Amino acid sequence: MSHKNHVFVRTTFQSSFHSHSYTAILRTLQALFTDIKMDDTVPQLEERSHYDLFLIDGTKNNWQDLIPTDLICLAKHCNVVVFNVERETVCEKNLLLNHFNGVFYKSDPPEVIFKGLVKINAGELWFARKIISIAFNDILAVASSFNSLYDGIEIKKDDYDHLTKREKSVIYLIAQGASNNAIADKLNISDHTVKTHLYSAFKKTSSRNRVELANWAQRYISVLLPMAK
Repeated sequence: MSHKNHVFVRTTFQSSFHSHSYTAILRTLQALFTDIKMDDTVPQLEERSHYDLFLIDGTKNNWQDLIPTDLICLAKHCNVVVFNVERETVCEKNLLLNHFNGVFYKSDPPEVIFKGLVKINAGELWFARKIISIAFNDILAVASSFNSLYDGIEIKKDDYDHLTKREKSVIYLIAQGASNNAIADKLNISDHTVKTHLYSAFKKTSSRNRVELANWAQRYISVLLPMAK
């Protein structure tokens, strides 16, 4: 049985590295893996293949309804686990359906964290069995409902080609949960200009709010991701 050796931990300045959850996670990682790197930014695309597992610190984030697009993209291609979160701030089913490998809560005792990481290291998922069952049933229901219609669904270039480069960048940042101020700082534009681009993006994508716009963006993630450099 092969074991993962290289682990990346995305930290956050909001976390206490001396907390119960962090201590348990780090001690377990040191026992199971040979190389651990910690940083507050996920490695660039070309560097991600160096790591066998990514742990994402989700403290003080609320991903109950909308998971950041960059994490969804990461989980599609890499093994990703969320940790240091409160139970009410994440939806296990959403994480599972978006290819995440597991989640550890702040309240999890060290023995649970150890057992979970051992399972994940062996290629298994670490979610509640009931959640896995519900997600599986949902997948079967969707497949059954749309099987006959799937061939008629396609992503057309015209759906996104009418967006300007700046609008695509704004949409990408919205999908990551960025505020208008954060978008303004990132793109070096004014708050007013952000609102103008956002209004235009709403209109062009037939979105009524930020959540609908972010969901729209996830359909075109492979197209929009190159815009956020």
